[in-house]
Amino acid sequence: MTKQRGTKSYSAEQREKAVRLVTERGYTLAQVAKQFGCSEESVRRWRDAALRKAKPELAARIELEEDENKRLRKENAQLKIEIEILKKAAAYFAKETL
Repeated sequence: MTKQRGTKSYSAEQREKAVRLVTERGYTLAQVAKQFGCSEESVRRWRDAALRKAKPELAARIELEEDENKRLRKENAQLKIEIEILKKAAAYFAKETL
């Protein structure tokens, strides 16, 4: 037996209305989430699902771009760590040669 965490369910019409407010009227995710009493992540998932249903090729391209951005952020973080290590090593060896 699973226990729900007080989640509120929304009808398909409510979800569609929320998506239209974001996509057609220019409301932000935060504004729509506040108006509907849900999280921004819920509205984002509804919007993404509607996009995948309406334009699968665009959704696939967006997903690829998001994956690439995630990979690049991870690579960037790793490179920053490596730069810090190299700076410390250079300072150590510079101090030894004096």
